[in-house]
Amino acid sequence: MARMFSLGLMLLAWASAAQAGGFGRWEIGLRGCSLRQGQMEQPQLLREQKQNCVRLRLEQNMEGLLSVRLITPSANQLFGSRSLVFAGVLAPGQKPMRCNADGKCKPQWPIRLDVSTVATNVELDGSPAPTLPRAQLAKGTCLLERHRLRCEASDSSGQRWEAQARL
Repeated sequence: MARMFSLGLMLLAWASAAQAGGFGRWEIGLRGCSLRQGQMEQPQLLREQKQNCVRLRLEQNMEGLLSVRLITPSANQLFGSRSLVFAGVLAPGQKPMRCNADGKCKPQWPIRLDVSTVATNVELDGSPAPTLPRAQLAKGTCLLERHRLRCEASDSSGQRWEAQARL
């Protein structure tokens, strides 16, 4: 129950910050990526699927809060794209993106993010069926540099997510 309350507070803060201004996004095409998901106690069973990730989107809805969204095309054209999102707060000493009035931002490299939530609607088993996004409290980090990204996080039950991409 406390987890859901914390997640609700974070989403409420993001929504109110978006209405107040001082937010935005930055996007870039990706040259490739790898997504993995599974249980930590059985690392040999981590499922990996090379994805044709088409975009990386950084969203800053409040200074200091950032989400890293890896967007992959859906196997079924009718359902659009799928995504894996790592969200949290910038690590101490990191600078927020600089955003202008129309919401276009520019990252200040490198970026280190302390992940507190992972949201996914990516089906790593190759299923073309649409899925509803699922958000979970998690702990981890993302490191973004000019030409690469690496994120990893896990939740209290041992579920683990990893993403690597070339920008």
